[in-house]
Amino acid sequence: MERLGELDDAAAAPSLQAGKWHFSGGDEDRGGFRRHIGPKRGIAVVVLTGGIIGAWYLRRQGILDPALLQVFLHDHTVAAPLATILIYSLAVLTGLPTLPLNLAAGVFWGAAIGGSMSALATTLGAVVAFAAARSIFGRPLARRFDNKAIAYFQREFEQKGWRFIAFVRLNPAFPTGPLNYLLGLTGIDAFTYVWATFVFLLPPSIAVAFIGRSIGTFVVQGHMARLIMTVMVISAALTAILGFAYIARFLYRRGEHP
Repeated sequence: MERLGELDDAAAAPSLQAGKWHFSGGDEDRGGFRRHIGPKRGIAVVVLTGGIIGAWYLRRQGILDPALLQVFLHDHTVAAPLATILIYSLAVLTGLPTLPLNLAAGVFWGAAIGGSMSALATTLGAVVAFAAARSIFGRPLARRFDNKAIAYFQREFEQKGWRFIAFVRLNPAFPTGPLNYLLGLTGIDAFTYVWATFVFLLPPSIAVAFIGRSIGTFVVQGHMARLIMTVMVISAALTAILGFAYIARFLYRRGEHP
């Protein structure tokens, strides 16, 4: 039994195959949810859940407030960037709001450096969340469905995987935290996920850092809050329009090939 457990853990590790590395959950994850989670993965779920709850508790206590980073920066100039990346990655992994941290990075280090740090930290947190979801639950969204509509969108996703990643990373209407776990359940390969996440997070991260540098604050209130709400509404509207376009395209093709 111990030997089987070792083999099970080995199957869940990142591997290199045909020039692409991926996080594999074993052969059984290709057809849906894992048939057997196992005690080790059950513990991983409990630890991850506890970490998320703990992070939100620390945020409510003000321990993860960017203002503390400002104090830390004055006393630890070299360690402050590493601490920022670590806290930022933790925020992404646990679903905490990251906008204040992105603004703070711009205030502390400028648009280019602060934005790049934010994109790197977000990518690190996104990769951990992606790997955790895939290693624990497998890839249930990669299995084939008989429903024509679902099968159509699956083919679109497989053919345009990196474009989909680009769209959701550039679009602030999509919540980064939950999305990272959801994408881990799909069939997209990890290499595409990583490079597309980092590359297409750079522009919005640098833009937000530039705003932080320009206004000199990371507190989201007043004019800043209204601006963010406007951007969110516009992004949501564009997302809805594109969604209707995809549905119309599917219905049109279905009419041509019933």
